[in-house]
Amino acid sequence: MSSPASPAIDATTLTMSWNKLMSIVDEAQVTLLRTAFSRIVTEAWDFSCALFDTRGEMIAQGRHGLPSFLGCMAQALHDFLAFYPPETLKPGDAVMTTDPWIGASQINDIFLVSPIFFKGRIVAYAMSVSHSPDVGGRLLSADSREIFEEGFRLPIIKLFNEGEPNEDLFRIIRMNVRVPDIVVGDIMAQLASNTTMTQRMVEFLEARGLDNADALFAEVWRRSDQAMRQAISTIPPGTYGASVETDGFSEPITLNCTIEVSADEIHVDCTGTSRQQEFGINCTKRWSFADIAHACICVAHPAVPVNGAMLKRIKYTVPEGTVINATYPAALGARALVAMYLQGMIFQALGKIVPERVIAESGTPPHLTAYLGTGNGGRRYVDIMFLNGGMGARPNMDGVSSIGWPANIAGIPVEITENEKPLLFLKKELVNDSGGAGRQRGGLASELSVRSEASEAITMGVRLDRLEHPAQGVAGGAAGTPSSVRVNSKPVHPKRTLQLMPGDVYSVSCAGGGGYGDPTERDPAAVLKDVQGGYVSSAIAYDVYGVALSSDGTSVAAAETDAKRRQLRQH
Repeated sequence: MSSPASPAIDATTLTMSWNKLMSIVDEAQVTLLRTAFSRIVTEAWDFSCALFDTRGEMIAQGRHGLPSFLGCMAQALHDFLAFYPPETLKPGDAVMTTDPWIGASQINDIFLVSPIFFKGRIVAYAMSVSHSPDVGGRLLSADSREIFEEGFRLPIIKLFNEGEPNEDLFRIIRMNVRVPDIVVGDIMAQLASNTTMTQRMVEFLEARGLDNADALFAEVWRRSDQAMRQAISTIPPGTYGASVETDGFSEPITLNCTIEVSADEIHVDCTGTSRQQEFGINCTKRWSFADIAHACICVAHPAVPVNGAMLKRIKYTVPEGTVINATYPAALGARALVAMYLQGMIFQALGKIVPERVIAESGTPPHLTAYLGTGNGGRRYVDIMFLNGGMGARPNMDGVSSIGWPANIAGIPVEITENEKPLLFLKKELVNDSGGAGRQRGGLASELSVRSEASEAITMGVRLDRLEHPAQGVAGGAAGTPSSVRVNSKPVHPKRTLQLMPGDVYSVSCAGGGGYGDPTERDPAAVLKDVQGGYVSSAIAYDVYGVALSSDGTSVAAAETDAKRRQLRQH
């Protein structure tokens, strides 16, 4: 924080400077995106970047970033600085870890930190986190039983020392991964990202004639904290609760919360949540906090970018040994299959008092199946087949179809996958009628079918949920459709590793988003448009929405629609 003697920063200067900080991180993200090697980064955008002050607090994030990554990053730098105090760091140092209890609850997520020096002292820190395609061990999956199966776990360790690479560490990494050039290429892209933040931060200070950014950082922190306090104060104080159930691995898992809202703080207590699981669908406390905090911020509606100050207004309690606070050596490879239900749980609880600020449940988690084999060019590959469900309907808008919310994960284009891997896409499209009916319709899910054109087996670590627990609607809205996964038209376990043999067809359908409000209140013209666009069938339009169409399907039959809606409302 700045000292009392720090000069005041006027609103115009603050706005311009704050936007500059965010643009610095934005440019760093573009650097990582454009220089990375793996499709997980370059196409799916599975990474985040952030800028920190000298206290180790997150000040600015880029305009694209995974909420869960950012929530974990906001806590992780303190661990880095405890191991490498600022006085031990030098210009050109870069420190990394893959420890999921420090980072993002999965060994594949590599955290890289670089101190930013100016005029001989540290003025800030740059951090990037990126999902590495491979960290050794078994293929990233849900059926591992302990962390040791999931790859090599690196402690906080220097990757670069005063600009010189730690060659021993690089040799260890290369020896333990299936695609060393791609893995190391992504790590170097993270370094380039941090270097961009470093260079632009130094240029910023030079241009402003400043020795450091302490006063600016302190004012950003103060304003962010003030905005979050004001946002929380608009939520009626009280205690609210909710629980949700997930498919689990072989039996359902319960997530439970009690939320206490005070004048300037939200405390979420997840006591009552199911115990830690035998298989890799657990997550660490930091990851579950990040998902919970993001949902709370969405409800509070602060009108400023998220940073560490805002996160500190959300307190979180959860017993150790639960599925969302798993203890060592728990397996964590499919932590999203449970953690992504937390958003809906928070919305369910707080929606009781501010229903206009929440959305229906989304068809998350997405399909996250990792797969490996030999590519079309004869080289090994390790990748993730991302596919998204539908977003839950909003109070005044339909849910977005096939979107990675809240994970911001995009699907990898068909053309790229077919060019590199021996897979032929037979289908990739939206699922008709998958969005939950409502005054506002839930977003549609997507589905795909691919046939193996390989001459050998492709290993697939299937990771999918919501086969038994579709996304629920709110305020009278209907649930979306559940997900499914099949090989050669036969259902397979959604969390087991399998071998896709030559000629086999792998098919997956994600879950649709829940609807919001009574379907019979939906504008008939919107229903007609949905039918014409292939989003809703004429049968659902009539049976659920109560909208009758003309014989040629080009207009609404008003009298028949009125009669059908009266009939539906009586039931």
